[in-house]
Amino acid sequence: MNVRWQVAAYLLASIVLWVVSARVTRQQANGADMRRLGQGWPAVVLRFAYYVGLPYAALVLGVIPSSYMGLAGLGQLPAPQSDAGAPHLLARFRAAASHVVLTWLPDLGTMAGIAAVMCLLLAVVWMGYGLSRRRIAPGVDGTSAYLQPPAAPSVVHISYQAIHWSFYRSGVWLLTGDPYLGVVGGIFLIGAEWLLGAGGAEGKRSIFLSEAQMLDITLLIATSVIFYFVPNL
Repeated sequence: MNVRWQVAAYLLASIVLWVVSARVTRQQANGADMRRLGQGWPAVVLRFAYYVGLPYAALVLGVIPSSYMGLAGLGQLPAPQSDAGAPHLLARFRAAASHVVLTWLPDLGTMAGIAAVMCLLLAVVWMGYGLSRRRIAPGVDGTSAYLQPPAAPSVVHISYQAIHWSFYRSGVWLLTGDPYLGVVGGIFLIGAEWLLGAGGAEGKRSIFLSEAQMLDITLLIATSVIFYFVPNL
């Protein structure tokens, strides 16, 4: 099968898996079996397959090169030797780590500068949004009541999103041959995916995104800009 068709198939499979899992998670009226899929270890398996499984399969099967996913330096590592003992494995690990660090060093200055700018913009956007959503209302004791801010995302959530975003970005980049189109196309693809999986508790369609998704959007745009100038995960 042509590589482009393989990439398109992986992207389509990821979107379908997201839509199905989102609908299953919202399903509350079709019995305990459906509810159980959205809870406990089945939900953990679904999340891992969606965020990590498909990108990892595309990477190890050679469908998407490591450099397209931002894994700079990992594509040129020496091949492992089957008869290597523990000392040889340790020496190989040191050599691989040194190679990766040396590959990253030239981009550190550019990355730090762009990251500082994006962090400043994110701070301004988040502060502005926080002020705009803060509804002052008189409480029962005469004090002011405020809406609670959204919960901060977990480290696992951020890690999953970083892998998933790099997967979509790399797929579009490989299909178009243009890193700029890969960055922009990845953003639109993820946005379309969120809209396809959106819905209320009764399954009603909704064009509005949750606060957690809006927070993810700001992080997605910021990391995409950084990746465009420094294509390193």
